[in-house]
Amino acid sequence: MSVVNKIKAFINRQEFLSYLITLVLSTLLIGYAPSSIAMGVFVFFSVRYSVIHKNKIKVDITLILPILLYLLYGLTLFWSVNQSGTKIGLEKTVVLFVIPLTFSLLPKFSKKNYNIVFRYFTKINILFGLFFLIVAIVNFFKTRSLSVFTYHELVSVFNLSAIYVSLIFSISLFYLLSKKNKSTKDTILILFFLVLLLLLSSKIMMFILLIGIFVYAFCNKSINRSKIKLLIVAIATILIIGIASISVKDRFLFEKTTMFNEILTKEKFGGVYPWTGSSIRLLQLRILKEQIEEDAIFWKGFGLFASKENVKKRHLKFNTYKTFHEYNYHNQYAQMFSEIGIFGLILLISMLIVAFIKAFKTKDFFYIMFCVVFSLMFLTESLLWRQKGLFLFIILYCIFSRTYSTDRSLDKNQRQLKTVYVKIK
Repeated sequence: MSVVNKIKAFINRQEFLSYLITLVLSTLLIGYAPSSIAMGVFVFFSVRYSVIHKNKIKVDITLILPILLYLLYGLTLFWSVNQSGTKIGLEKTVVLFVIPLTFSLLPKFSKKNYNIVFRYFTKINILFGLFFLIVAIVNFFKTRSLSVFTYHELVSVFNLSAIYVSLIFSISLFYLLSKKNKSTKDTILILFFLVLLLLLSSKIMMFILLIGIFVYAFCNKSINRSKIKLLIVAIATILIIGIASISVKDRFLFEKTTMFNEILTKEKFGGVYPWTGSSIRLLQLRILKEQIEEDAIFWKGFGLFASKENVKKRHLKFNTYKTFHEYNYHNQYAQMFSEIGIFGLILLISMLIVAFIKAFKTKDFFYIMFCVVFSLMFLTESLLWRQKGLFLFIILYCIFSRTYSTDRSLDKNQRQLKTVYVKIK
């Protein structure tokens, strides 16, 4: 077979599409254009694959829900208070419609293709992690400040948010933890990502990691218990040490200064108010409550990407810092409710519930942790209103949906044959 024919044969296999998905995920940290181009290439070759192999659209409620959500986005254009903003929003979030539709054209993912995506995605994340650490070391020798190893400063070379990098690195961590037969290399990499997440100092990620320990123990009853206990003790020890460190500890202690009752009742905050991450998010929820009561947004919302001016107006009323005037809700549920209305919120929660049901049926640790990570992250960030968060969520959501449920490498008939074979044996 000639080289050209070999290339054509490779392009015509689903394995090639797995590499393209990896390319999309692996370019999220280096800018909007690379991941957008990679996404377009993936969609093109997926449609081509479907036409060549004459695949039919698979009706799957998991994939229908995000499509319905995007259609609801489109409907808000008719009542949006900022139609130009909504049109921009529809362009930016179109993958919520395109990606589930694309996955509906493709056959289910095999275990091999599933692993291709996450194995190479994890390898790229290792390179990113090493790069961030090397840059931090160089900066340390310049500044003699340990802060270059933590939070946003650790990833400032790409002008990234520590929250989004934590989210992406956590996917690799939980993938490595989900592997049944871990090598020494896997264990080292698990500790490597764990250290990176501690350095990034995301409080919500610390909470997610603690939940991950309990879920991991629950999902691995059939594996050597002593090895599980040893790994859990190692992870717990590193977490305790990390949380007790100066950087992370100070951030947790600072949050304790939040005056919750004052945030909910104070009329003017002024230019020197001691804001914390919790307090600003609580104020955003207070603003949402007022919007529901005063702007009648319960059923329809302001319109996709159309709440910004109203939020800014209310911040002016509260006399908060000028930078807060450009903030979104930092809460995906609140963002969805404000701009799309109650039905948008219901659809988003329905997507998570369906994913959780599938995940718990399979008792798949990685799938469960995907649901946990995004459900909790949605409480502190409007992930779906940012390209990194949206691309990561919808691709992983669709991959898990289109991968075999109970045994990822076998369909129902194959599992029955396997059972018969075992009984005969």
